Amino acid sequence: MRSNKFGMKTSIMSHLLTRFLILSIILFISGCPAGQESNPTGFADRTQQFEKTSPLSSNTRGNRDDKLINRFKKFDQNGDGIISREELNRPRLFQRLDQNGDGSITLEEAKSHIQYKRSAGRNQRFDQNNDDSIMPEEAISYRNNRRQLAYNSINTETDIATDAATAWTPSRVTDARAYSRNNNARHFSASDSAFAQYPNIRYAEIPGVDPNLLSLDIYAPKTGQNHPIMIMVHGGGWQRGDKANANVVANKARYFTGMGYIFISMNYRLSPVFKHPTPVQDVARAIAWTDSNIGRYGGNAEHLYLMGHSAGAHLAALVATDQRYLQAAGKNLQLLKGVILLDGAGYDIPRLMREHNQPNIYVSAFSNDERIWKDASPITHIAAGKNIPPFLIFYTPRPRAQMLSENLRESLLRAGVTVRSKMINKSHKQINQEIGNPNDEATQIITDFLKNNST
Repeated sequence: MRSNKFGMKTSIMSHLLTRFLILSIILFISGCPAGQESNPTGFADRTQQFEKTSPLSSNTRGNRDDKLINRFKKFDQNGDGIISREELNRPRLFQRLDQNGDGSITLEEAKSHIQYKRSAGRNQRFDQNNDDSIMPEEAISYRNNRRQLAYNSINTETDIATDAATAWTPSRVTDARAYSRNNNARHFSASDSAFAQYPNIRYAEIPGVDPNLLSLDIYAPKTGQNHPIMIMVHGGGWQRGDKANANVVANKARYFTGMGYIFISMNYRLSPVFKHPTPVQDVARAIAWTDSNIGRYGGNAEHLYLMGHSAGAHLAALVATDQRYLQAAGKNLQLLKGVILLDGAGYDIPRLMREHNQPNIYVSAFSNDERIWKDASPITHIAAGKNIPPFLIFYTPRPRAQMLSENLRESLLRAGVTVRSKMINKSHKQINQEIGNPNDEATQIITDFLKNNST
């Protein structure tokens, strides 16, 4: 009996050992260590595989250093390891590179300057509220913005027909959602069944321009007709942002459609590729398209309101005070029944540029020409008798935003325009993101503003 048990154990161990050996041979041939997926390139190519997946930052950094050293040596004509003012022969560049002011440039100073420029470029892209600091949320938002642009560029539809007599019914896309990898972002899904969604509708066609930059998203109540309209212009320093970002639309779409409004979020062309007046011209085009076409979505263009955040607030204020842009699109200022500004700051650009150290985003969007700064400033165009619509101006506890917002309010009052301003004790991001929350102070003020200006 004991021998039978012993023989049975020996047989089992032998079977397991055989299976282990077979598995080891298979893994050896495939070139895959235990616990790693097999590699079709085989064992001989394993080191090559690891080289492909290993970090490349050190190699890239080495190549950059080599190039910098070679350029440094070209200017260091006498080979003494430093570059003199005469050797560089570029006074302004020499002043920037000579960090310790000793009259010569070392290789370390040149490296430091290059690293600073690269760092400044990254900071400018990531610092979305221009407070000279980068929060993790801003880096995530920048990443999602780039992905959103890529996603929308292949999901943009054409709908620029203006013939209202044409029998046409828009397809309802109730499960369309904003693209984002941010798990904290609030997405739309089929559960948001109270309103219909029509994403990526083109309001203009311009050869050579990315269709996504000339498109808008429509969120409409599923029933009824003659709905008032709210158009939203996103922020982002005139150089980034997207109409489908969660902080632009998530709460707002639910709030406005719940009130019986059609909510529209629009894109526009961005700097530095497109400078003033291109973005505000696009806003005017989107307003004109909405006026001509929104009836097909159940909207009433006689009740059209405009809202913008940050750079979008500047564009909303500009299109509502400088009549030229809507006139060029075949419309006029009487089309707008009200304007809501969320923490903008570009209302008086010359004053900003004179009195404050402004980031490069202003130069990127408006150049270095003071005449353009003046032309791009809403406060320049405020005058009585122009049919400028009522304004509701919000700002956060940022000194520049408060100063410029109150100056805008005073200018509008002098011109006889109905206007109210209000400081909201929130961050630049929060005031935008939380519009639409039931207990939000700014949301309640907006509700009253719309009721008072609905006739």
